[in-house]
Amino acid sequence: MSQDVKCHPSCPLRSDRIETSGSAPESEHGPPIGGVVPFRSPLREEVLEKICDHCWQEWLRMQIKVINEFALNLGDPRSHDIIEAHARDFLGFSETPTTDFSTLGETPPPGSETTTH
Repeated sequence: MSQDVKCHPSCPLRSDRIETSGSAPESEHGPPIGGVVPFRSPLREEVLEKICDHCWQEWLRMQIKVINEFALNLGDPRSHDIIEAHARDFLGFSETPTTDFSTLGETPPPGSETTTH
């Protein structure tokens, strides 16, 4: 694992959140991602280098909300751009995040409202 691990801000495995004893290294971090990272380069490499499996699993759960909230069509390359932009925000790679993840997934996607007649 790189010394430059950012990880998601709420990661309980981040070195700045772990109480370290004299024997634990300051850069102690969760295990690396154990699976496929379907992003395009260079985001794929950045995720593999800087994100632990715990945070990756958090992102996978949030990604479902992003896909549903924006009614993304995964066959459309523009949808992948949107997902990657949100992943950068969520994983802490954006200098100025633009997504409020606290409310994402709380409202139904457009067109999913049911009407009664």
